[in-house]
Amino acid sequence: MAQKNRPRSTVTLAGGCVFAALAAVLTLARAAIQYPPIPYLQIDFAEIPIMISFFLFGPLAAVVAEVIHWLFLNVTGSDAPLGPAIKIVAVLSTLFGFWLGSLAYTRLGRGGSAVALSIMFAVGTLLRVAVMTVANYVILLYVGPVFFGADYMSFAKTVLQSALHWEFSSDAAALFWVLMFTALYNVINLLVGAIPAGLIVPPVARAFKSITTFDAWLSRNVIRADVTKQTKL
Repeated sequence: MAQKNRPRSTVTLAGGCVFAALAAVLTLARAAIQYPPIPYLQIDFAEIPIMISFFLFGPLAAVVAEVIHWLFLNVTGSDAPLGPAIKIVAVLSTLFGFWLGSLAYTRLGRGGSAVALSIMFAVGTLLRVAVMTVANYVILLYVGPVFFGADYMSFAKTVLQSALHWEFSSDAAALFWVLMFTALYNVINLLVGAIPAGLIVPPVARAFKSITTFDAWLSRNVIRADVTKQTKL
């Protein structure tokens, strides 16, 4: 049994490394666009390979890919270590949400790949927004002033006021809207990464299947589990 699982583990780790390399290439190519309300935030297309690795090879491969990408960002990024730290927290919270959504679907639901993906996207989005809202609150009010001697909150407030031509009635109102627009940014960034990945994986999985015994993680652990459950019923 151990020998049987070893090739799959090797494929999983290799897949994670390959898609980490693709994410690094997209980072070097600056495949990102500014988020207009808060221009210092970037909608990052480098998340697409990480999401593909999740759907194709599973959670472990995606975590490996993101950790390697995080190390790459720390070496090459101008905003290290804080920027890469924020990125890895955002991506890992999304991946964890996808995994929880897949568990919820296999245990409670049925309905095929569309329902499975919808549940995974919903849980991943909710978890990412919740985690990143807390993280940004802590960074704006505590990490920036205490550890970096920088008033991140005033900077974020000024940027948002300039972009939207708003005037905030208080610092609390400014914080609220910065967090709300940052939450919207996280939703958009997740969709930009996950939707193309969800569209790319099925044909890629079919291509692999035609030349090898490889089966995509999503099909093997979610869709097939649903078919097996309905057959038993």
